Amino acid sequence: MKALTSLLLGLCLAAIGGVQAATTEVFKRANVDAPPDLIISGVAPVARFAPFLQTFAEREGLVVSYTERMSNELVPVTFDADADTDDEIPSPDLILSSAMEQQLKLVNDGYAQPYRSDVIRELPEWAQWRDELFAYAFEPIVMVINRDLLAGAELPQSRDQLLQLIRAKGPLVDGKIGMTDIETVGLGYLTWAHDSRQSRTYGQLLETFGNAHLRLYPDSESVLQALLKGEIFIAYNLVGSYAFDFSNRYPWITTVMPADYTSVLMRTALIPKSAQHPEAARRFLDDLLSTSGQARLGEQTGLIPVISEAGSSDTFAFLREKSHGIFRPIPLSLQLLLQTDAEKRRLLLNEWRAAVYPQQKPATDSAP
Repeated sequence: MKALTSLLLGLCLAAIGGVQAATTEVFKRANVDAPPDLIISGVAPVARFAPFLQTFAEREGLVVSYTERMSNELVPVTFDADADTDDEIPSPDLILSSAMEQQLKLVNDGYAQPYRSDVIRELPEWAQWRDELFAYAFEPIVMVINRDLLAGAELPQSRDQLLQLIRAKGPLVDGKIGMTDIETVGLGYLTWAHDSRQSRTYGQLLETFGNAHLRLYPDSESVLQALLKGEIFIAYNLVGSYAFDFSNRYPWITTVMPADYTSVLMRTALIPKSAQHPEAARRFLDDLLSTSGQARLGEQTGLIPVISEAGSSDTFAFLREKSHGIFRPIPLSLQLLLQTDAEKRRLLLNEWRAAVYPQQKPATDSAP
């Protein structure tokens, strides 16, 4: 526990200042009154994941509890008995998260248990790590634009063009650009850190967003709702599955995979060593990662399966047919662990705070 609390727990609690309230829903067959057979914690909204969970619970005859948490909450409530939380939700049997670096750190520090099965053996090598961490969905990271802003201007297809649009619109976009808060949202930090290494426009983006009084939100769906309400016109670094679904429902809101490069991360699953129902967790993993389960994932949740043979129109193969430039995947690798280095994180956040909160003092502690 010492290794975890010295870094990951510091990362999480320093970022969120304590654990926020969670949302839990139970899925089961009708007229069943029993305690959960499987406890899952995940970052995907309950409403989005509910059809998949209900199908699994009914078919397997299990009572499944799913708790929606922010990614930075998953570590303290799962692995630290002293975490600042008022809820009484039991420790999970399975963790589903888009914060790849946090998941990989847990595996590397020995907090996950291995699992092998015929289904797992069929996964591509890039979709698993040490038989303990398993990718189940892709997420291209996208820009989203309310077309009402354009007024005849060209839709930006790259970061350079986005910057040109922001400069051209001037006061019209002041306070009208949004993204997830990289200090409290694991996916937000991961994708912004990836930008800092990949994009030649990173410094310009940082300066421009700061000058335009960037608005910050707790998750991608909140940013999309802000777009819909007119609070913002431009959203940056959102998860593609939510954004494409939103654009399909509201055609004046357009999702763009940047042509200069599109980051692609993976949603991953792990079974903690502390799992009280490991066999049920394994059954769920086998279903989630099977060809039929992946097809159902795409159909019922809108998430993008990692198995292109799953028969869903939302597979990565389908994404390749959309307008895009270079896909730059964020792989499951030791390189990803660099994202959990406290000093690197502190430096990146100080740079971020100087631009977004120019009056705020820089962080001086070693923990983020």
